[in-house]
Amino acid sequence: MNHPPRLLRWLAPSIRQERDEWTALRANAQASQPVDADNEQLYRLKHRYRELNQQNQELKIPAPQRTLIQLQARVQVILQRCRLYLDSKPTHTLCKAQLPILERILEYVGEEQQYMRQQLLLCQTTLHYLKQLKEASQEIWTKPFCNPNYLLNLLRKIKNDDVHLNQPGELLFLSLEDFLASAGPPSRDDDLMVYVRGLETARLINFVSRQNRDWQENSDLLLIAGLLHDFGWMMLKHKEADDLGKQRGLLRDERGEHPVLGAALLGGLRGFSGDSYLSEVVSQHHERLDGTGYPRRLHTHALGEHSRRFAVICRFLELKNNRQELTADGIRTFDGEEVAFAAALQLYREMKRGEWDETAVGQTLAALDPGLPEELSATDRNNDPFSLRRFQQYRHDAMHVPVLRPHFDAKLYSTETSRIN
Repeated sequence: MNHPPRLLRWLAPSIRQERDEWTALRANAQASQPVDADNEQLYRLKHRYRELNQQNQELKIPAPQRTLIQLQARVQVILQRCRLYLDSKPTHTLCKAQLPILERILEYVGEEQQYMRQQLLLCQTTLHYLKQLKEASQEIWTKPFCNPNYLLNLLRKIKNDDVHLNQPGELLFLSLEDFLASAGPPSRDDDLMVYVRGLETARLINFVSRQNRDWQENSDLLLIAGLLHDFGWMMLKHKEADDLGKQRGLLRDERGEHPVLGAALLGGLRGFSGDSYLSEVVSQHHERLDGTGYPRRLHTHALGEHSRRFAVICRFLELKNNRQELTADGIRTFDGEEVAFAAALQLYREMKRGEWDETAVGQTLAALDPGLPEELSATDRNNDPFSLRRFQQYRHDAMHVPVLRPHFDAKLYSTETSRIN
């Protein structure tokens, strides 16, 4: 695998570099004379080890957060290996060449623990935002025209809270499914996923906008679209419940209707910069430049600048949160540390095929990690086997949707016309 192992560390911590460090540690076992027990650098390493070990044991992760629990267990394994060298009564001696290697390993452990704490804080803040988003969006369902003052207040709060965040791992979930499981049983709130996806999309748009001045114009438009772009799913679900007489939950949108339904619902929102483009952006968030998107299979000339940017954000999060599309054979799933890079690489290759706006993709990837575009280019050029090919059967395009029946019967219409004549 050609990509640096610490790339995209913010979303999925990698252990490959740590494995290489252990190999180097064993290779330098006899490089020089053993260090004395009173060595100052060795003393600092032992103190750091005890501190990290205690913090890892005191870190309490809720049971539904399975991915974070696995990450914590992996950190504990690394600390157990360090114990052989840094315990009060070590079983392995250390030489001077091994001390900086152990120092780097403990630094990786500290980064892993910091990442877990950030994810736990993200869960708490998201629960707080969810309550406000539900209250702020109530008027959308009850009034044909409304001013989104509550939504704008929520966006201002998000902007103020996120202004100090410098890593996407502080605002993007390592596992969206784990958060949904910890937030509450699905039977309590069937619409929870729609709200959570909206919050994650809006926060990523805000993160990218902070680093790109072009995105700051009409930023409220993209942020509100991010919060509400999947509301069409709830309308579709309610329609299915009425038609079938039972609650089916959020299932597949077989006809690709949810962008159009959401756009129709949000057409009455007025009172912010760029509000006239809201329905257009929401209805086009699954459209692609080459005309293979849905629901209307629009081409380049029909997609505005805001729609192009918003579609890129939605596509990256869709790839990150749906590992089925990031598999080469439909069975194997990537390890957690590979998902972020795989999603970025998939988006990059789709952009090269003409499906996404090149400028929007470049700005988004550079915001996620400054060295990411160059690394993706090298990976794609070298045909890294880690990357996956996109298979059409995993992509929901309008070309795979059966043609809908007309709203009238041609035979009946011709019969009625002859009677009139």
